[in-house]
Amino acid sequence: MSTTAAHELPMCASVRRARRVAVARALAGLTLDWADIDAAPPWLALPDDGARERLCASTGAWWLMASLKACIDGKRLAKVRDLLGDEFLTRLREPTDAQHLERLNQARRSLLPPAEDLPAHLLACGRALLSWSLRPQLRASVLRHFGWSVDERHYKIFDVHAGWARHALEAAARQANSPAARDGEPETAE
Repeated sequence: MSTTAAHELPMCASVRRARRVAVARALAGLTLDWADIDAAPPWLALPDDGARERLCASTGAWWLMASLKACIDGKRLAKVRDLLGDEFLTRLREPTDAQHLERLNQARRSLLPPAEDLPAHLLACGRALLSWSLRPQLRASVLRHFGWSVDERHYKIFDVHAGWARHALEAAARQANSPAARDGEPETAE
């Protein structure tokens, strides 16, 4: 084992430990065992200062990326920009390379609601997708804990488009873990 690798192992363990503690604190009051906490995604530990709501909205936007890329309605796009920022919208709609285009072809092309309903729709889609990413035995208790109401019919759609759903979750997670997002500024995902 190299010296560098030896120094990275304790840091990884400390990061895992810190994530476990953060998730356990965020879900205080729920009956969880260590397996539940270990399997819980890091987004559960986001502070309730708007970071979780931004994550929900961006997750919904990444899920609806194909529809948003095709959208030419300025009012709808302005609502997304108001909610997530100009840089986020620009990154979401920029031209795609061949590999990304292949992934995008897995995306469901949903009809977008009217402009005034779009922010709530992004939040609802994001909450549903984030809850879908949880272990089934955690879903109900986490939804109650956060006060989220989710239409579980979304889960079947996510199951059918699982590759794209995972891509949307990964893109939103990268955004949530970016330095600007941690400072409260909207940022794009790669």
